[in-house]
Amino acid sequence: MLVGLDGSVRQLNAAKTSLAPFNSGLNLVRGSFEYLPFKDGAFNVIITCYALRDSLNLSQSLTEYSRVCSNNGAFADVDIGKPDNALKCWGSVLYIRYLMPVLAKATIWTKMKGNPWRMIGPTYVSLPKTRTLLRLVKQHFATAELKEFLMGGVIVIIGRKS
Repeated sequence: MLVGLDGSVRQLNAAKTSLAPFNSGLNLVRGSFEYLPFKDGAFNVIITCYALRDSLNLSQSLTEYSRVCSNNGAFADVDIGKPDNALKCWGSVLYIRYLMPVLAKATIWTKMKGNPWRMIGPTYVSLPKTRTLLRLVKQHFATAELKEFLMGGVIVIIGRKS
């Protein structure tokens, strides 16, 4: 079973329309990270991509992900990183807040109104440092490991239940 979760009906409808040609068998569900509408242990693998940082309560969200993850299951969070190294962090902030929105707008200016990438900057500010996020995942899963890419600007944290 493949499930897509979002709190926005608009986003879910856009996903449904975009994925319809592929007949993907994707189940789209409206819900929030903090109160996942699934049974305990419902999933063997859970992947969040560039979304967990938008959680209103990160610890509660991780509690919920752990709850719906099966005993031998895994959780992966793919996101932008906030490096612990001050120089790398400064470079990431400059790129994400100022350069990335300009590059994204230049790339999509004929295809889309507005620039949704400009909203990443404000969510980045509230994102915990990478090592803090790793510690939070370790509090909710038996093990957790970190993979860093692009000088820590992109991270994958993998938590396992057992």
